[in-house]
Amino acid sequence: MTPGDPATVRCENPRPPGLARRLAGLAVVFAVAAVTAGALAGFVAYVHFSRDLPEIDDVEAYHPPGVTRFWARDGRLVGEMTTERRIVVPLENMPRHLLEAFLAAEDQRFFEHGGVDVRGVLRAALANWRAGRVVEGASTITQQLCKTMVGSERSLTRKIREAILARRLESRLGKLDILFLYLNQIYLGHGAYGVEAAARLYFGKGVEALGLAEASMLAGLPPRPSTLNPVVDLSGSKARQRYVLDRMVAEGFITAQQADQAFTEPLAIHSATPDVFGAMAPDFVEHVRRTLQENYGGEALNREGFDVWLTVDLDFQQAAHGAVQLGLWRLAERQGYTGPLRRLDARAAAAYQAQAELLYAGLERLSPEREYLALVESVERRGARVRVGPRGADLPLAQMAFAAPYDEVTPVNDRRISDATRVLQPGDVVLVRGATPGTVRLSQEPRVQGALVSLEPRSGAVRAMIGGFDFDQSEYNRAFQGCRQPGSVFKPLVYSRALDMEYTLATPLSDTPVSVFDAANQLLWKPRNSTSEFLGDVLLFQALSRSMNIPAIKAIDYVGPDNAVSWARHLGITTPLYPDRSLVLGSSCVYPWDMAQVYAVFALRGQRARPAFVSRVTTRRGEILEDRTHVSDPWAPATARIDALLRTWNEPRERVMDERTAFLMQRALRGVVEAGTATEARSLGVPVAGKTGTTDAFDAWFMGFTESLVTGVWIGSDRNTRKLGGRESGGRTALPVWLQYMRAALRDTPQADFTESPPPGIVFAQIDAETGKLAAAGRPSLNLPFKEGTVPVEAAPAAGTFDRRDVDVVEGRF
Repeated sequence: MTPGDPATVRCENPRPPGLARRLAGLAVVFAVAAVTAGALAGFVAYVHFSRDLPEIDDVEAYHPPGVTRFWARDGRLVGEMTTERRIVVPLENMPRHLLEAFLAAEDQRFFEHGGVDVRGVLRAALANWRAGRVVEGASTITQQLCKTMVGSERSLTRKIREAILARRLESRLGKLDILFLYLNQIYLGHGAYGVEAAARLYFGKGVEALGLAEASMLAGLPPRPSTLNPVVDLSGSKARQRYVLDRMVAEGFITAQQADQAFTEPLAIHSATPDVFGAMAPDFVEHVRRTLQENYGGEALNREGFDVWLTVDLDFQQAAHGAVQLGLWRLAERQGYTGPLRRLDARAAAAYQAQAELLYAGLERLSPEREYLALVESVERRGARVRVGPRGADLPLAQMAFAAPYDEVTPVNDRRISDATRVLQPGDVVLVRGATPGTVRLSQEPRVQGALVSLEPRSGAVRAMIGGFDFDQSEYNRAFQGCRQPGSVFKPLVYSRALDMEYTLATPLSDTPVSVFDAANQLLWKPRNSTSEFLGDVLLFQALSRSMNIPAIKAIDYVGPDNAVSWARHLGITTPLYPDRSLVLGSSCVYPWDMAQVYAVFALRGQRARPAFVSRVTTRRGEILEDRTHVSDPWAPATARIDALLRTWNEPRERVMDERTAFLMQRALRGVVEAGTATEARSLGVPVAGKTGTTDAFDAWFMGFTESLVTGVWIGSDRNTRKLGGRESGGRTALPVWLQYMRAALRDTPQADFTESPPPGIVFAQIDAETGKLAAAGRPSLNLPFKEGTVPVEAAPAAGTFDRRDVDVVEGRF
């Protein structure tokens, strides 16, 4: 071979055989392992960060937290409950300039990127590096939507999860679907989620009515909705609005002239979230909320978006609220004046007045049904001059004569003053109510409280319920939570048991002194009648109508205290009752709601009412969770009323009292109104039955019913710090509240006579009013009903003859 022939070339220093191959093989192995490990780590990381991400394959699968809404009987909204105030609206309902404003401000490349805008991330990073701080964000609209679903904490984990979900959404949904979700999901401040809720909150209108100025202000809210909104920081919101408008110009959506015109356009900004809950029937809604929370849980109630149709009649409810407030104001006035709220020096008064003028700006008239803060400007003996914000008014002595100082010790009411300077001085801040045009009446927060419940016995629908003077001051619901001594409104429970046994309305009961010595407690109990007189024997009918105590004790002696307790529980009393003779006088406390249930039994002639605060509960998907619709409800859908008719047929009311016994009680309770302690109730002008009740010091009651409505009223002191007053009673204190409410509730509603058609087994007889025997000529008599077989057979002595009862009357007076 010749030199240079490749076949003759030899390596002078050959490498060790196989080393290169081994190194190359190791490199490949390490590379493959690294790639595999990286892929595995990436997969594990993806699985880890993807855990629990929401699965949204289409817009229909999107179910944000809903708003549970409470609707009154007539369809008016009376309450809302939610963790997020949101009203979902379709994209087509949103004006074009609103969509353009959000796109220009938040994501100019929305229709170009795939969920994460890499170019935007690099641009923002460079801008932030140059500025040395965060001056620009890079989150797309899709990422912002995902942020609302995965949380808003500042962490790398959240950003990774947000990016994963953004890519998923972009692969599964169209751009318009994502925009729809975003505009209904984004938080815009003050509890408003989505553009519809924000439009109503800030501007008092739906999103479809927003102009360019309003739309551009909303589009400026997402970066800092809690601190940079028009309620908290109007100037900051205007600066953001300018930014949004400039971006819209840059994107070619509007002209510079349109932007300037929108920026200078004045906006009517609402300053506070509408208080739907507290405006109409707060006691009622809160009671139902508690019940629903027990049944369905707080999470479901606040997120599932139920529609709850209440039985409340707002006209009834407002009448009840006004009646209770007026009754408490009147009682508070009789008890005395607790003094001004504040006494301010001249400098503080000027500062207060400036704030008051803002508070009451636009006030046109002073209502007698509302209280207003007033600043006393001047005082003389015959009255004062006050200012309610920008409005001046006279406070004459006649409208403040009740203002003798409140005394917690004395039970004396109705004290008067003759000199206004002894009560007020310039600089005082007081409460007033409207009186005549140009004048006001001095007012105060009552030291007493009240409750009212009203239901239709036949349908069971609760039409009104008041738990106290002011729900904003106290959510304590005295109708359901206030256990108070009922006084004489408890007597009908014992009398009804006696009538269910062998007593009749004509049974004579002894009204003679009773003394009981309690050896264990070394106490002497000597009950007496309110008149401090004893009349000998009286008929049960008269004893109840006059609310006499001693005959009632004789009735519980006949029934037996333990039997009386069992009977009260049977009728609907749920509170603990102590079985002694004082029970019949109302010594054990009860709830006003329970007493209303008992009187509903009387109204229904012995059947138990089926009370309902809710007629229907439905989900936002239309599923019916509860349906208590009554067939007579004119506001209910026809299908619901048909279902109610069938349900009522299959679910008859429970009978808890003999129909004849209940009729006797109806007649006796009418006697209370016709000639007893509740004669003022006759002014209602329709047949009424009821009973007054008064404790020794702290409680006044009236429980009454007509053919269509049962209503109970309690007035009293929560803590028993001051007696109601020496002349206060159920008839003077509670009955006027009942009457004012019932006049409004029954206006233009005819009421039949519920005693007109007695049940089978009832007969009437003319009875001597003194002896309970068959009436004799020339003697006072009563036409009373009896169960068949219980009519007296003996006749009373003729007029002018001597009777043992005459001796009893004489003995009872000495």
